[in-house]
Amino acid sequence: MSGKTWLRRSAALCAGGLLHACMAAPQPTVSPAFLIAAPQDLNALQAMAREQRRHAQTCSATRSCDRVHYLQALVALYKDRADAEKHFQAVVADSPKGRYAASSLHWLRLLKEGPRESDHEPTLIRTVERLVREVLEYETEDAQIAQLLKQQLKSQEKKIEELTEQIDALKRVDQEVKEQVKPSRPVH
Repeated sequence: MSGKTWLRRSAALCAGGLLHACMAAPQPTVSPAFLIAAPQDLNALQAMAREQRRHAQTCSATRSCDRVHYLQALVALYKDRADAEKHFQAVVADSPKGRYAASSLHWLRLLKEGPRESDHEPTLIRTVERLVREVLEYETEDAQIAQLLKQQLKSQEKKIEELTEQIDALKRVDQEVKEQVKPSRPVH
C-alpha cells in the first residue's frame, strides 16, 4: 500500500470517526421557553396562567376566546414555545381580523423562524421581556378591577333588593291602614 493511499484511507477513517462522534454526541437542547422569567415574576405568571385557564372554560359564551388565548400564549412564552404557538394559532383561528390576530401572527413568525442575529442584543431581549411582563401586569390589574367592580355591583344590587322589599312592606302597611280606616258614608 502506498503512502498516499494509506494517508487517504487514514484521513477518511478519521473523518468518519469524527462525523460519527459528532452525530452521537448529545446535541445542545433548546429551552422550551422563549423568555426567561425573573424569580420575582414566577408567582404572578402562575396566577395569571390559572386565571386564564379558568377564563378559557367560559370564553365561548362571552366570545372573548381570542383574548384568553392571547394571554395564555404570552404566559406560555415563559414555559413552552409549542404551547405558546398553539395559543397564538388559536387566536388567529378564533378571530382572524380581531384585535390580537396581527400580534399573534408576528409572534408565530418569530417563534418559527427564531430570533435573527441582531435580535440577540441583550437590550432588545430585555425590552421584549419587559413589554410582555407589562402587558401581563396590565391584564392582571384589569382583571382585578373588573372583579372589584363586579363585587360592587353585587353589593348595590343587594341594597336595591333590600330597599325594594322595604318599599313593598310599606305599601302593604299603607294598604292595611287604608282598609281599616274607610270613610263612613252617610246613609240616604
